[in-house]
Amino acid sequence: MRYLSLLFLAIASLCTLAGPRASHAQDTSTIRGVVVDGADDTPLAGANILLQGTGIGASADLEGAFVMYDVPPGQYVLIASQIGYRTVERAITLGARPLPPLELRLFQEFIPLGEVVAEADRPFSAASSRAVRAFDLQIRPIDSAQDLLQTAPGLVVAQHAGGGKAEQIFLRGFDADHGTDVALNVDGVPVNMVSHGHGQGYADVHFVIPDVVEQVDVRKGPYFASYGNLATAGAVTFKTRDHVSSNVIRLEAGQFGTRAATMLYRIPTPGRHQGAYMAGQFYQSDGPVEVPQAFRRANLFGKFHSHVGDNARISLSASGFSSAWDASGQVPQRAVDTGLISRFGAIDDLEGGTTSRQDMNFTYDVDGSGSGGLTMQMFASRYNFKLFSNFTFFLEDPVDGDMIEQTDDRRILGLNARYDFSHAVQDAILGTAVGGGFRTDDVDVSLWQSPNRIRDRQLVGAQIRESNLFAWARQEIVLTSWFRAQAGLRGDYFGFNVEDALEGDASLPHASGYAQAVVVSPKLNLVFSPLPTTDVFVNFGQGFHSNDARYVVITERVNNVSRRLRRSGETQTAIDSVLVQGGYDPAQEGATLVPKANGAEVGIQQHVGSRFVFSAALWGLDLEEEFVYVGDAGTTEASGATRRYGVDIEARAVISAKLYADADVNISRGVFKDEPAGQDRVPLAPTLTATGGLTYSSPLMDARLQLRHISDRPANEDNSVVAEGFTLLDFVATRNIRSFEVKLAVENLLDVAWNEAQFDTESRLRDEAVPVSELHFTPGNPFNVRVGLTYRF
Repeated sequence: MRYLSLLFLAIASLCTLAGPRASHAQDTSTIRGVVVDGADDTPLAGANILLQGTGIGASADLEGAFVMYDVPPGQYVLIASQIGYRTVERAITLGARPLPPLELRLFQEFIPLGEVVAEADRPFSAASSRAVRAFDLQIRPIDSAQDLLQTAPGLVVAQHAGGGKAEQIFLRGFDADHGTDVALNVDGVPVNMVSHGHGQGYADVHFVIPDVVEQVDVRKGPYFASYGNLATAGAVTFKTRDHVSSNVIRLEAGQFGTRAATMLYRIPTPGRHQGAYMAGQFYQSDGPVEVPQAFRRANLFGKFHSHVGDNARISLSASGFSSAWDASGQVPQRAVDTGLISRFGAIDDLEGGTTSRQDMNFTYDVDGSGSGGLTMQMFASRYNFKLFSNFTFFLEDPVDGDMIEQTDDRRILGLNARYDFSHAVQDAILGTAVGGGFRTDDVDVSLWQSPNRIRDRQLVGAQIRESNLFAWARQEIVLTSWFRAQAGLRGDYFGFNVEDALEGDASLPHASGYAQAVVVSPKLNLVFSPLPTTDVFVNFGQGFHSNDARYVVITERVNNVSRRLRRSGETQTAIDSVLVQGGYDPAQEGATLVPKANGAEVGIQQHVGSRFVFSAALWGLDLEEEFVYVGDAGTTEASGATRRYGVDIEARAVISAKLYADADVNISRGVFKDEPAGQDRVPLAPTLTATGGLTYSSPLMDARLQLRHISDRPANEDNSVVAEGFTLLDFVATRNIRSFEVKLAVENLLDVAWNEAQFDTESRLRDEAVPVSELHFTPGNPFNVRVGLTYRF
């Protein structure tokens, strides 16, 4: 990776020396125009405008206007597209004479997904096509936060705590727990919670109302400079709508006491260049379990968008979310086999929790006088979390049980800024982006022994302030229509400050103090396009995930104690003894504070006309050895260096004017690099996942049959315990009747008995003399039906 850094510096230096100058501005042209509905001249806000075969593009504003600066002379094909409209192509010639403003008229066409798939969005990796993700949002029913997450190909989620807890996330050979190696954000506001009371990177997306999401961007691998902490396996961005086309009221009902009500309302605004709306949702379900889970969730979201002058825009959004639930917990297989409980029973039915989150997000965008554009964003979040869990039942306390209580109370402040500009140097087109910002988390976390939800003994109590300041730069170079390059460099500074209220209690590791870390991450992406319909990708990059601040400060304490005693002439044996007496692990001395991930990938994306697109990627990723803070126990444990590699395959097809097909297949393997064969498997890392479906779409009716599959995979290092795979079929259909839409959804069409979440856990039941380590699982939903009625006005 040292050579990658040198290559980046060479490219960046070249681009800086060849930056925009007045002499070049005279040799380039500006393209201006407007995109409107061909039938009634309505401006088409958000329409995509691209120059075929280049990296130059723009989006239409609220008035349908667009502009592209510093375009070199030559002959081009201008492409304008908008979902729901037929794509328009226009040949233009740029020369000495200025190009007059263009008017691009698009005519409505019923879901022209062929054109969506063929959109020339010029991705830099095989999994980062916005056009393909737009296709997925059109043909896949999105009813929940889980559905939104699974628009990322190869991303699998599992729920194991009554519906209200963040999903367990699997991607590219990672059991990313609840988000440790997958970075999520909504409109630039981070979802993941660092140093969380339950686990590092905890990412709960239940605060998102699916109806307000209009775009999903997926980035797999650590190849993109604008994504930093936790984006090792990948990153997913959800973009909410600036406008809604109509008011919506939706009522839904289903088995297991499931009820939902959703509302979207357009708020009248006085200005022509303004838009505002509100959205709300209430959801409840008791689940298929024998003891009702009483899951209740309420969401609110509002957004205001306005032009400020001719070239600037502001956006302000606010959201609130709260939920509570009970849970039946994980089921030990032996309890089912002996008839003690059923698959939907519980050993401890007092598990459950509550969580809430409120966000404010302000964004200011302005177009520069030349080819530049500046974005400034400020956000603030307030978050609360409380979770009762019992994974081991009566292992530690044979009388009252092992229930624990975890809490997290936090406040987040953040800033994101970026400046983009493009210019021409002779025949090359250069696009430059620089950005930076910060995020600060003030957190109060605790861990309690709380049998029967009654606090008995506090195990962890800490105040954490964690700050991340970052800066990044990205240089894109379009040398010809068949070669593009993107070099990036990112620097992150972390400050960790912990006040541990239980310092001095040697039963668990405790430490107050501070620590810091600096991470530099180079990136390089190359794209070869031997044909207009073929892109070949080569990607390299470094990424990272931070560790829990408590672990970082404990490691700093171990280093300080060891250094002090070593200066005093103590032997290593004596140093280890002192550390153990203080509750610390001597092996933690010198441990990595922020482990790095090194990734590489080769991929291809192939378009066949406007009806088929195929992509495949061969990838590999190494993650450094680290110690991990275990939130469920308040301890640290070693995690060896790992290697993950695999193949991702995507295909999207337009079979006919009304029939569409999609398929994703992901094959991967995860191993510990320093462990012997047969003892080196990464527990729960997926080996084969597949999703796909057939969609029928017409003006009156939509229907989809969808498949979900995950194969058997190791639940522990030697594969002696196997997490069982499953194959599910789901069906959903909607019928439009004037302003109404009737919906029917069937989950688990074949009524398969399947395990949603699975773990190899050591536990003891009440009457057992010795503990047993075996598969524990959360049962997936059986066959169930939901119906809904939507009214648009």
